[in-house]
Amino acid sequence: MTTGSIHNAAPTASDTYSNFADLAAHEDEGLHWTRECRRVPGSDLAHIAIHGGHIEAGTTEAALACAGTTDNYYSFKGIKTGANRTLHVTSTHFDEPQCVDLQSGMARTVSWHGFSSGDKITEVGGLDHDFSYWITASLQHAGFPVAEATPERAGSSPKNICNRNLAGRGVQLELSRAQRAAFFTNNDMSGGNRTNLTEEFHRYIEAIQAAYRRLRA
Repeated sequence: MTTGSIHNAAPTASDTYSNFADLAAHEDEGLHWTRECRRVPGSDLAHIAIHGGHIEAGTTEAALACAGTTDNYYSFKGIKTGANRTLHVTSTHFDEPQCVDLQSGMARTVSWHGFSSGDKITEVGGLDHDFSYWITASLQHAGFPVAEATPERAGSSPKNICNRNLAGRGVQLELSRAQRAAFFTNNDMSGGNRTNLTEEFHRYIEAIQAAYRRLRA
């Protein structure tokens, strides 16, 4: 399994930059974007949000909370005052070195994403079908609508960062805008309000954590 950078890749139709090096050459760390990586010795599970911060709002908060103090966490965060979509590098081209290095030692991965929909729904994809099964069952048991990921959000490519771990398979969670908005008071996903978490946020996180416990049982 290849874990190095992706070379000579052109940007996708919806992306400004082809990979991390391309992005870093045009956008300033600390001014336009930042990255966070926290490793927990003994844990082989990573929760990652590669389109975090203001890119796909709510994904950083979910990944961080789900990792808690027991599992590994990574987020690439857009922090521009506007136009954070330009910082989106699609999952099959995402090769930021800290994330790639973290993934190279993980057996399980949950990659958190967001998409635009006014319906509350979580689409579950990726190549880790066992973990996906338990996540789907756990979310449904907790009352959250879940669907199999649509083809454009399936996360089925081996090049997808969620699948670039030791097992060659991970889970990609695609949360609709409506679902992510419900995680914050008054459905307000602005940066200043994303510390104000709702009971629904905590129920959702507990459902994902419960799925991992059931997987390991």
